[in-house]
Amino acid sequence: SVKNFFVLCSHKLVPPALMALVSCGVRLSGFILPGHVSVMIGEKAYEPFFESCRLPMVVTGFEPVDILYGIERLVAQCADGSARLETAYRRAVHHDGNPRGMLLLNNVFEAADADWRGIGVILMSGLRLKEEYMEFDASARFGVKIEDVPEPRGCRCGDVLKGMITPLECPLFNKACTQANPIGPCMVSSEGTCAAYLKYGRKR
Repeated sequence: SVKNFFVLCSHKLVPPALMALVSCGVRLSGFILPGHVSVMIGEKAYEPFFESCRLPMVVTGFEPVDILYGIERLVAQCADGSARLETAYRRAVHHDGNPRGMLLLNNVFEAADADWRGIGVILMSGLRLKEEYMEFDASARFGVKIEDVPEPRGCRCGDVLKGMITPLECPLFNKACTQANPIGPCMVSSEGTCAAYLKYGRKR
């Protein structure tokens, strides 16, 4: 068997994270659902979440036209007062997703609690290796310890990520926290909300 391959597993599951957002009282009009994730899990993976909250939901891709089309479909639902689970990325996402790929994943991984930066632990929102594959677990093999890093004082990334405030309402935004000196996850990532506000807000 393979002796030089190990996995430090940090995979996340989208539906439990969406449920956590709704459960914490965040007021949302609808969801744009990620196309790359949905290629694997399929539209049907969101059905229990949709049935529980009945908000407009649209799966979209990442090309500009895909995003615009997804937004158009979401706005159309909001405008006519309906709530549907739609896929606006049919060339890649199918209702059942990728059953063969999911079978392989489910053979190797199982759901586990996971920590989300800026938000905290969300129950059963991550993946870990099953017991029969623990010999490939890098954290067990090499004694990897993930430090518990507290959120920086004054950082409101959690509220930004949950849509409760905009980056402009964070006291650190574009002051102590910049792209040259990022403090929270929303600025650390080039795809983060705060990084986007800082980059494109200047052009505006």
